[in-house]
Amino acid sequence: MKMKSIKMKYTLIIAVVLTLILSACGAKAATPTPDIMATANSAASTMIAQTQEAMPTDTPAPTATNTPEPSPTIPPLPTSPILITPTVPPPVGGNCSGPIERSPGDKAATLLWKNKTNQLVAIQLYLVMNAFGDCGNWSSTLPAGQSLMVTSLPLGNYYASAWNLSGKPDWKNLGYPFGTGFNTDKFTIIVTVQTVSIQGP
Repeated sequence: MKMKSIKMKYTLIIAVVLTLILSACGAKAATPTPDIMATANSAASTMIAQTQEAMPTDTPAPTATNTPEPSPTIPPLPTSPILITPTVPPPVGGNCSGPIERSPGDKAATLLWKNKTNQLVAIQLYLVMNAFGDCGNWSSTLPAGQSLMVTSLPLGNYYASAWNLSGKPDWKNLGYPFGTGFNTDKFTIIVTVQTVSIQGP
């Protein structure tokens, strides 16, 4: 439809140009000469070219792209160290080869020794240094078939040992661990010829 309209415009332009030329020549020029025809064609061609240049061109629509939008940059959070103050200062140094001494504020454990042998035995506890800085050794003797309650020692992680003091059979049961990892402060320590066993409440 657009092309047909353009052709009609071109035809109309050529007709107008020819009419002007013919009218200028008067009645004498009933038939156009070749020179007049060439001039008219040239003028018409120039006008057609100018008309085509003036016509708007179809601008292609911009094509959509799948370029993702940049993600927002989150600034780093400010770092502030969390300082935890211990309720009990950590122990510094300490001699763990001497006897155990319970510090003020250190909770006491309840330890019940039971000698299940028919012999006099030596019993010993070694306390690994706890949060109060308490550590060291505790020892006593326990006659055959007897029991001994100890409530003067602090909570902590211990190693229990027992051995025969009355001759044969000669046996030693050393280094049985127990302590605060059992989530209790009451322990029963049972001594037999074969072993030292630890029981909770």
